[in-house]
Amino acid sequence: MNDVKAFSQRVFECVPGYRRFLATRAASIEGPFAELPLQTKQNYLLEYPMEELCWNGSLGNCHLIGSSSGFSKSGSVFWPKRPEDEKQYLEALEQMLVQNYGIDRDRTLIICCMALGTWFGGMTITAALRVIAAGGRLPITICTPGLNLAEAVEIYSRFQTNFTKVLWITNPSNISLITSLIARKGINVPPGSCYFPVVGEYFSETFRESVAGRYGHAAREPFVVWTGYGSADTGDIAVETAATIRLRKFFHKNQELRRQLFGSDDTPMLLALAPKAHVEILDGRIVVTKDQLVPLVRYNTGDEGGILEKEELGRGGTVPDDILNELPERILFVRGRASNSIIFYGTNLNVQEINQHFLELPRDMSYSGLYTVRKVEQGDVTLFEFTVFVESLGDGALAERYHASLLGYLKGRSLEFEAKYSNLTRSLGEELIRVAVEELAGSTGAIKHRFIID
Repeated sequence: MNDVKAFSQRVFECVPGYRRFLATRAASIEGPFAELPLQTKQNYLLEYPMEELCWNGSLGNCHLIGSSSGFSKSGSVFWPKRPEDEKQYLEALEQMLVQNYGIDRDRTLIICCMALGTWFGGMTITAALRVIAAGGRLPITICTPGLNLAEAVEIYSRFQTNFTKVLWITNPSNISLITSLIARKGINVPPGSCYFPVVGEYFSETFRESVAGRYGHAAREPFVVWTGYGSADTGDIAVETAATIRLRKFFHKNQELRRQLFGSDDTPMLLALAPKAHVEILDGRIVVTKDQLVPLVRYNTGDEGGILEKEELGRGGTVPDDILNELPERILFVRGRASNSIIFYGTNLNVQEINQHFLELPRDMSYSGLYTVRKVEQGDVTLFEFTVFVESLGDGALAERYHASLLGYLKGRSLEFEAKYSNLTRSLGEELIRVAVEELAGSTGAIKHRFIID
């Protein structure tokens, strides 16, 4: 986006909700772009009727309604899209899959293991892939088991010998579940045949290289696990390229440089920015301006990140020329959600809202105001163990009551969580969220409302 000031002026003139948004904050569209107030999901997208946030205050050219993956005060949030918002998506997706995985050369099975229904990620990708496959120009076959991973692995076991390679499109955290199910069935996976284009959550470079090794690839291969960055609200914002992945691997192996640039031992995701989005970094948060049916002007995504400049990376030989030369001028780095959340297989579960739910339970459940949640790795399966501290243990059914209450609450707040939990637990044959209760000894009656993630 070249002229953000002109764009914001056009939004002001054509979007009634944006005019109301500025008026309630006594903000003028005539001032500098950098002084316009920040939008958030709470103060803008959920504050006004959706049609008032669309161009010309109308859903007239809306061709699609989908849902976001997160939580809100009203449960799942639904967003309209127009044809222009997806106009080049299919072409771009095909181009990236050809470039990264050679689907034009090799007979390829693509297994879509994502939440489907109205969730934008799964719905958009699977629809685009079916259109590409139905065109008959590429030797690809699509199947859409969604989050029924047991069925996905069954399809793989029956058909994988007919294909040179298999792309599993899923969440990063589902890879371990798929791996576990493949192992349980005793399926022989030809080395170097499986790849994982993923959506929805952060993963480390250690994880990418671990998956590469597990599936018979060299650690340096960039696209064994590959992702982009965006959301239902903003659409696509950035994508990993071979060059940004090589840069991330370089930082991953250079601890001192990593700490110097990012202030931590973790290497954030590094991605090339999409040309249609204007990205700012304010107080470490990613702020997006973008033209779509619900246009965004300085929308605070709530994600933590920053910008690396190619010119600065080249000073003093910080980054070798063979990596530097292929990089875009600006590289977005993304750490993930800035708020405290539990990431359940790609879905953000807000810890404060869970605490509030516990506080509103019947008094006979005697919640003390404190719970802990711990991620536990059992083989290839990640479990989430909640320990709820209560004033009195009461009868032996309290843990079951808390478990049922927690799952009911989470499923009611997010259609994506409901789909994921039901399908994943059924595929694995075990509960992925477990709840225990403990008596909070020595309580003074003044326990802080808090949680602990360990």
